[in-house]
Amino acid sequence: MDELLSLIKNSKVISMPELESKLGMSREMIFARLERYAQLGYVRRIVEGGASCSGACGSCKGCGSHKMSVKPSVFWVKGEKLK
Repeated sequence: MDELLSLIKNSKVISMPELESKLGMSREMIFARLERYAQLGYVRRIVEGGASCSGACGSCKGCGSHKMSVKPSVFWVKGEKLK
C-alpha cells in the first residue's frame, strides 16, 4: 500500500503539515494524490465552514468570494476501500 494511504488509514487525524513532513512531499503533490485517491474511493474529502460552499471545487483553497464569510476547512477521511 502507498505510504500516504497507509498514514491516513492508520491515523485518526493527520494534518497536511504532518503529511508533508512524514512524506517529504509538497502540499500540492499530496493534494493531487488525495484528489486521485478520492476518485478511486480510497479517501473522501469533507469541506466544512464555507457558508455558501458546495464542496464541489476540486482545487478549493478558499475562493475569497464576497459570498463566503469563512474560508472552508478541507478534511480527508478514509473512503470505503480503506475501511
